[in-house]
Amino acid sequence: MKFLPLVVCALLVPCATGAVRRDDTSDSAYLNLGNKGQFRSVGRVEVNYGDGYQAIGTATLIGPNRIVSAAHVFSADALAGAVGVRINFGRGRVSTIDFETPGVVNINPRYNPDTLRNDVSVVFLPRRMSLAPARLYSNPRRVSLGTPITFVGYGDTGTGFTGSSQFSILKRGGQNALDTYLMGGTDFEVDFDQPGNPSASSLGSSTPLALEALLGPGDSGGSVWVKRGKRWMVMGINSYGLDWNENGIEDDYGDHSGFVYLPRYVKWINSLNGPSSEAVKRTSSLQLSAVPEPGTVALLALGGLVGVMALRRRRA
Repeated sequence: MKFLPLVVCALLVPCATGAVRRDDTSDSAYLNLGNKGQFRSVGRVEVNYGDGYQAIGTATLIGPNRIVSAAHVFSADALAGAVGVRINFGRGRVSTIDFETPGVVNINPRYNPDTLRNDVSVVFLPRRMSLAPARLYSNPRRVSLGTPITFVGYGDTGTGFTGSSQFSILKRGGQNALDTYLMGGTDFEVDFDQPGNPSASSLGSSTPLALEALLGPGDSGGSVWVKRGKRWMVMGINSYGLDWNENGIEDDYGDHSGFVYLPRYVKWINSLNGPSSEAVKRTSSLQLSAVPEPGTVALLALGGLVGVMALRRRRA
């Protein structure tokens, strides 16, 4: 699909965002969560289109010189006209990405920009970063519905009443409960539960978490974390938003956020050992067997119907 920046559409349009918070909870709590030490590996993707660097999305370090993000953040459309691309982890830890050399940016071979299926990319940095990389969740046992998750990213914010109305490029974290799996388990979604109003809930429990949140423009490509024992592990990628209540307000109470379920892609991710122009060709067969094409029924399940959903591209 052709993704338009921060537009609520009648058709599918992708996005990236910062956490939109509960109206009864201070923004500082979400800022504090996103800046905890365990999430230092989450960085801001910045692109220079000729007039200086601007934030377009988020990515997470998963190796000394390897990041994972959403495919639509590093797609040809997103980087069209770019003269520079970099990842900024803060405190001077910035790495410029050689996005023009084949094999440096690897878009999942089954990525579909019209449906956001397989919205995953792997990018190699020119040097090792002085940061501990995130650990990927790869357990074949699927994360249970109702499990508390934490998503981290950079981008616009607001409250459940205003939606993602406030421009921002700060790192925030938000919480939600894993509400439902889609597309045969390659995607999952959460809804934005409103305190004291169960009727706003359309998925799972109607009781919001302490730092209940939703994605908003700027988070695309950020990571979803789950705690296993004492370890925090990445189990998802921030992918899209849905104007579920169809009120024209982006990311307010009752709306949905969607994510890629990363364990389904670990085999493909691990097969990319370096920026080789043959990397995607060598591993396309792995993904062909791991992630089948969606059928008509599965496509409808993504959000209901085309014309009802609003997948907004996060700022890119």
